[in-house]
Amino acid sequence: MIQKFTLLILCVLGFTGLSNLVQTKSIQAMENIDSPIVLEMFTSQSCSSCPPADKVLSQLEAQSDNIIALSCHVTYWNHLHWEDTLSKEFCSTRQRDYVRALRSRGPYTPQIMINGKQTMVGSQGAKIVRAIENAAPIKSIDLSLDGDILDIKLPETPGNDSYALNLVIYKDAHKQSIPSGENRGRTVTYTNPVERIVSLGTWDGTGKAMDHDISSYGNVKGYALLAQKNGKVGEIIAAGKVSN
Repeated sequence: MIQKFTLLILCVLGFTGLSNLVQTKSIQAMENIDSPIVLEMFTSQSCSSCPPADKVLSQLEAQSDNIIALSCHVTYWNHLHWEDTLSKEFCSTRQRDYVRALRSRGPYTPQIMINGKQTMVGSQGAKIVRAIENAAPIKSIDLSLDGDILDIKLPETPGNDSYALNLVIYKDAHKQSIPSGENRGRTVTYTNPVERIVSLGTWDGTGKAMDHDISSYGNVKGYALLAQKNGKVGEIIAAGKVSN
């Protein structure tokens, strides 16, 4: 019963979301962003309302190197006559954990998390742009690659908190033709689909350097490191990315 009710909501959002794609004028204003912005889009190839949100995420990523755009594909729509080729159970778990932490409505698709602190419908492009423009700045984590080693420089961060270091491993943009299900006949491009999330332990906020062996992660596009309050999900206080 809950799934059917949620699906009805999503179908309605699918019709309204097309008019909310990010407008060119709003996008240009984001070129001046000088601190990282982490956008985690929870999406599914089986969700008819998701393609407009997937397009929003792609548009936003293209505007600034400071935008860390990630597509986390959930599994709970895989029964709708098409199994998402990018879906990961940990994405479903991560989204549920966010919903509990933020005490927000959900989980649903498309749902976007902004700096682990704010959530909204992922196809509401203009609203997302406003949230980005009003977001409190977060610290930058410097990442670089040296062969199979990821070099990490963590900034000095005031306070006495302990932060979880979550390494997000993501693949290159993925174009998928969908022959069945709610998106039958569509071809959709997904931005930085998340392949894996690895815990690098905790960090006390002091400036320091560390490294991590990435030789076992295979052929991927890049890495994003998120320093988050309250464990695996929570407000992101520092972030960085690097591409192969």
